[in-house]
Amino acid sequence: MSGKFSHIKRAFAVLCVLCSVTGWTRADRVVLTPSAYNLPPGSAKLEIARRESRGGLTHYWLHVGLVGGIELEGARYETRQRQIDSLSLQYNILPDIGFTPAVSVGVRDVADRTDDGIAFYLAVAYRLPYMPPNPLIEEMHLFGGVGAGGIKGAFVGAEVRTPFRILLSAEYDSRAWNAAVSWEPVPLLRLRLYSIDGETYYGASLAVSF
Repeated sequence: MSGKFSHIKRAFAVLCVLCSVTGWTRADRVVLTPSAYNLPPGSAKLEIARRESRGGLTHYWLHVGLVGGIELEGARYETRQRQIDSLSLQYNILPDIGFTPAVSVGVRDVADRTDDGIAFYLAVAYRLPYMPPNPLIEEMHLFGGVGAGGIKGAFVGAEVRTPFRILLSAEYDSRAWNAAVSWEPVPLLRLRLYSIDGETYYGASLAVSF
């Protein structure tokens, strides 16, 4: 009997993890700026964004959620002429438990390898708890924060999730306005169209648990 209950308990734990992963309405980034949310422990997300203009540029981001409220991000900036890799770290001070904002601190580009350089930041996110009935809006989040170094001052953002598996994101990243439209054809996979610093990008993200 105890063995049977242990199997049920294990299956329930796996189900909880899968639900938390498939329900990623909250991103670890808004577009480029920190969102204050971390991926769940034991999960990862790969995102690729590509532009064809001005000789082409591809961004790669790999996020890994760890225990203790820590998330690691490996990023690559790639053109025909050069390739730059960087590592970032975010720590979640206060999680979103439904009526409090999520608060995180982090370091971008720990080794100071990118053109923007190392950045330190404080990020806050708030999920609007009571949305009036609306056929176009399922959930909405507001984001904000302040940075130093590579993130030069204040940044703000917002995300709106619709009932049609479409996510709308917009932000001011302390330098420029960025936006993205994401469509989720199947759970864990998002196809994305971006406007980053006035340039058009296309890409996708894939989330997994392990």
